[in-house]
Amino acid sequence: MQSCHHRPLSFSASGQPHVYRPTSLRSAPSALRYRARAIAVSAAGRPNATSSGEGQLQQQLREEVEQEEEETGGGNDIEIPAKATHVTMVDGFLAGTAAEDLRGVFDAHHAEPRRVHEYRFVWDYWHVPGQYTLLRTPAADYFPKEQYDDLEAALLTYARRELGCAGVTPVWLSCYVDGCRQELHADVPHGPWAFVLSLTRWEARRFTGGETFVMRPEVLDYWRGFDADAVVERGSLVQQVEPLFNRMTVFDPRLPHGVSIVEGTRDPREGRLVLHGWFNEPAPFFSGALTEEAAEPTLAAALPPLYAALAELPRARGMLTLRLTVNPRGAVEKVAWLADSLVPSPGDELPSPTEIRDAIMLEIAGTMMDTAFPAAEGPSEITMPFMFD
Repeated sequence: MQSCHHRPLSFSASGQPHVYRPTSLRSAPSALRYRARAIAVSAAGRPNATSSGEGQLQQQLREEVEQEEEETGGGNDIEIPAKATHVTMVDGFLAGTAAEDLRGVFDAHHAEPRRVHEYRFVWDYWHVPGQYTLLRTPAADYFPKEQYDDLEAALLTYARRELGCAGVTPVWLSCYVDGCRQELHADVPHGPWAFVLSLTRWEARRFTGGETFVMRPEVLDYWRGFDADAVVERGSLVQQVEPLFNRMTVFDPRLPHGVSIVEGTRDPREGRLVLHGWFNEPAPFFSGALTEEAAEPTLAAALPPLYAALAELPRARGMLTLRLTVNPRGAVEKVAWLADSLVPSPGDELPSPTEIRDAIMLEIAGTMMDTAFPAAEGPSEITMPFMFD
């Protein structure tokens, strides 16, 4: 048994869940139609399930769908991502001169190599043979408090709105010079999303390497899509991300990842310089007229049946976040998918991962679109995270 839950609202549900991935979108029918599909997927995932009861309910739902389409002209379509997005790049992440100001602090501390002061002695040379080699220091102790607070606020704003995460771990500042690297590893315990925010003068660099590389998810299921005629090289196995200045890279830390070895400079001012950490504490985020307090009774009633329905679907792991657009009357007008790392667990006699994914995501989207929130004085948006473990 797995659980699907929201940590901040005091809801918990036991169940079995679901799946992961976004990239291309395809349009799916209204929630009612997809509930019929979810029933079929659920039955297919249970080898001993009988088809009679499931078939009758599915047929009934199909008839209701046809009636709904006649009355509404087709209903509201729900877009379903065909694949998960394990790696997202946000260029120009920090607004205004914030990135330049942070970089300026580092440059000032290293402007005169012969000068001795406290900020020259804060660096930990972290070396684990065969795994990690880099210089690092806690960012909160390195930067002026006001600048660090602004950085943390920008990270939290993004985490709440785009990921459905209410927390960020203490941020590290790391510097890579000749010989520094990170070999393949995973950061499973720290949070559902990792981030790297670059302060590297990438366009003017005097070194090679320094890219973040993340193993492509297909490699972890290598034989499922194996093509004996395909050429397999590094680019087929890992996604490589250049740390452009003020680019934030957000990625699924469960995937093996690392940093390519830096070669060519021993001067910290010319090396790879990044801020990094993890987003954690999944929680709903409310913006607009509708408050969390006003919405909590509605969610407390809507979520347990949803968890029960998800528990009937084949198992999966990861995180799925969506944004609800709610009008002043309390009706959900739109569902948009945001963060998505939901991965179906492999197994014999199961529907395809795409079918499982479709059923899970539309069960969630359908429930959310059918949910009637209290009326408010204006429109609202709710970021809703779902964790599957």
